[in-house]
Amino acid sequence: MTFRLSPGTLDSLAGVFAPPRKRRSRGGGRGKGGAWDDGAMLACAAASLLRKAAPASSGYRPSAQVKQAFGGGSHAAISARALRTMERTARGVPEVMVRVTGRQHGGGHVLANMSYISRLGHGEDKQIDLHTSEGEVLRDGRDMQELAQDWQEWETADEARRKGATSLSMILSMPAHTDPDGVKEAALAFAREEFANRSWVAALHVDRDHPHVHLTVARRDFDGRRFNPDSDDLLRYRQRFAQKLRDRGIEANATPVQARGVDAKHEPIAARKVREQGAVPQIDRNRADRARRLHKTGRPDPAETALAKRQAVVRDTFQRSIDELRTSSSFVDQVKAQTLRKFIAAMPEPVPNARALPDDREIVPARRGREQVVVTNDPIAAALARTQATNARIAARRASLPPRAIDPDNPIAAALARSEAMTAKIAERRAQETKAADPVMLALARLEAARAEIEKRHQKAGDAADPLAATLARINKAAEALAARGRDAGVAGTPGCDRSADRTAAERSEQMRALDEPERRPMPVYSADSVDEFLRQTLERVRALEQERCRMLQRDRSHDRGGPRR
Repeated sequence: MTFRLSPGTLDSLAGVFAPPRKRRSRGGGRGKGGAWDDGAMLACAAASLLRKAAPASSGYRPSAQVKQAFGGGSHAAISARALRTMERTARGVPEVMVRVTGRQHGGGHVLANMSYISRLGHGEDKQIDLHTSEGEVLRDGRDMQELAQDWQEWETADEARRKGATSLSMILSMPAHTDPDGVKEAALAFAREEFANRSWVAALHVDRDHPHVHLTVARRDFDGRRFNPDSDDLLRYRQRFAQKLRDRGIEANATPVQARGVDAKHEPIAARKVREQGAVPQIDRNRADRARRLHKTGRPDPAETALAKRQAVVRDTFQRSIDELRTSSSFVDQVKAQTLRKFIAAMPEPVPNARALPDDREIVPARRGREQVVVTNDPIAAALARTQATNARIAARRASLPPRAIDPDNPIAAALARSEAMTAKIAERRAQETKAADPVMLALARLEAARAEIEKRHQKAGDAADPLAATLARINKAAEALAARGRDAGVAGTPGCDRSADRTAAERSEQMRALDEPERRPMPVYSADSVDEFLRQTLERVRALEQERCRMLQRDRSHDRGGPRR
C-alpha cells in the first residue's frame, strides 16, 4: 500500500512550501475596490444551486493551497509529490530562479531589449540565436524590428485599451555547473507550454558562471488580455521550469526560501552590481543604520523574533512528517525520515539579512580569472576589502613595469600613466587659478618672493670680502688706469709738460676722493623686523585696494537695481 501523509500534515506542508500571499483588505461596497460585485454574487448564487460532485472514495479533497504547492490528484499522488519535494529540499538540490527584470514601453524599447539579449552588433562570433514563439531563429536586425513593431501595433490597436508596457522581460536561471543546453531546452519548453497564447522571444546567455535564459513576453495575448504576473504566478513558473529540467535529467527544485529555514536576502540586481564595482549600495547602508539604532536603544530585533517563529513552524511541520514516516514499514520511507531528521538538525540559526555579522565569513568563488577572496557579511568591510584587493592588483602591475618606462602594448599601464599626468596637470592648474583669482594670495606670494630675494642679498653681502679692501682695490685699479694714461701723454712730448703733470695729479686726487666717498657713507642694514614691517604695510595697501574695488563694484551695481537711471 502506498504511504499517504495525513490531511493535516499536507495542509501544514502547503503552508510552508506555498505560503499565502499578503493581500490588502478591501472595504465593502460596489466598484473596483469592493469585495463583491453583481456578477460575482450572481455566479456564487447559481453555483450554490448546482449539485456537488460525489467525493472520492478516499474522502480527501485537497485545498487550493495544497494544489498550488504539490498539484492536484489523488491523496497518494499528492503525498508522493510532497515527500519528493521535502527530500530534494533536505538534500540541497539546486534551486531554480525565475525573476521579472523589467518592462519595455514602445517598439523602440522592445527592439533594444531584443538586440541586447541576442547580442546584435557584437559580431557574428558573439551574436546569440533569438528563438521565437513561432519556432523561428532570428539573427537579422530587420526581422527583430518587424517583430517589435507588430507587438507595439497589437498593444495600441484599440484606443479603448489602457496604455502600458509593450512587453515584459524575465530571467530563468540555474546555478553554476549546470548543462547550458539542458537549461535552454527546458526554458523553451516551459515558454511554449506556459505562454502558448502569447508571442515571446528567448535567448541563452553563458557569459556568467550560471547559465540563464532571457525571456521577453508580449504583454497582450492573442485574445487581448494583459500579462501581469504576481508572486503566485512566479511560484508556478518556478515549479514548472524545475519540472522541465527534471524531465531532462537535471536535478532542480522550486521551493520558497522560508521552507529551508533561512531568511530571504532580497538582493536587487543594482545592489549586486554596485558591490562588484567596490562601492557600498544604499540598501547595505540602511541595514547598517538599522542595526546600529537597535544596538543603541537595546531593543531586540523584531525580525529575529519573526524568523524564529517561522523556523519553529517549519521544524514542527517537518517533524510531523518524520513521525508519520516512521510508522511506515517500508525501508524507503525510513530512509526518507532519517534524511529529514538530519536536515532539521542541521538547520542554521535564523539570522535576518539586515544584521551584519563580522565573524561570519563566506568564500566567494573565483570568477573571470580572479582569485578567491574572503568576504564578510558586513557590507562596509566587504567594500573595503574589495577596494584593497583592487589597489593591490594595480600596485602589482605597476611594480611589474620597468621604472620610468611604459609598455605601449599594455593598455592598463598606459591608462594609469595618462591618469597620473592628467591629475598632476589638474592640480597645477587649480593652484594657478586659485592664486590668480585671489589678489591677497597673489600679493602674499609676491611678498614671499621679495623676502627671499632680500635674504639672498644679505647672504651674499655677508659672504663678501671686507669693504675697505674692496675700496683699496678699486683705488689701485683707478690709479693704474691714470698712470697708463699719463704715460701715454708723456710719450706724446707736448710742451708745457710740467703744467700738464700738475693738472693730471689734481685730477687723480679728485677721482680718488670721488671713489672713496661712497665707501665712507654707512651702508643700510635690513633687519627681520624692518622686512616684516614692509610686508605688513604692503599687505595693508593691497587689502585697502581690494576693499575699494569691491565698494566701487557695489556702487555701480546699485545704480541699476531699480532700472536704468533717467
